Amino acid sequence: MADRDFFQQYRDLVNRVDVEIEKIAELHGAQLRCAPGCSQCCTIASVLPLEAAHLRQAVGRLDEQVKKVMQAQAGPTACPLLVAGLCVVYQSRPLICRTHGLPIAYVDYDRQAIEVSACPLNFADDYGFDRQELFFIDPYNGELVRLNAEYCAGLGISSTMRVPMRELLGPVSGQVR
Repeated sequence: MADRDFFQQYRDLVNRVDVEIEKIAELHGAQLRCAPGCSQCCTIASVLPLEAAHLRQAVGRLDEQVKKVMQAQAGPTACPLLVAGLCVVYQSRPLICRTHGLPIAYVDYDRQAIEVSACPLNFADDYGFDRQELFFIDPYNGELVRLNAEYCAGLGISSTMRVPMRELLGPVSGQVR
């Protein structure tokens, strides 16, 4: 399958995630304090190869001056795609970044329980969530893992590898190299 097909499938997945995110965000209204400039959650260290290739395309479309600023300010903990606290590839950000701030639900099958992860800036530790107020991410992550595995198989690389975010500032290409 050609890269563009993988990227289209990835964008379709992102679009479905965005629809669900919008629904969950509407349920929480003013409770969500996420806004431009809040980058406290932006500490992701790595992404899957498919997401890295997609992000490299977005970085490749950036103005050269923005790229220079990114290279100059890149630190050890903050995401290298931040400039002045704003994501310079916001429309192309990975799935995990899209869901920051929301109450994310994970199913713990061993304990037969739902685990919830939520930003402490938005929700107190003892905040009580109803099931319909949660974003169940497992099905989307499963689809991402499957799509990434197919993408990696076509490149002959391991689908379990992770691409450090700092590598996204290097030479831009459509593929992981």
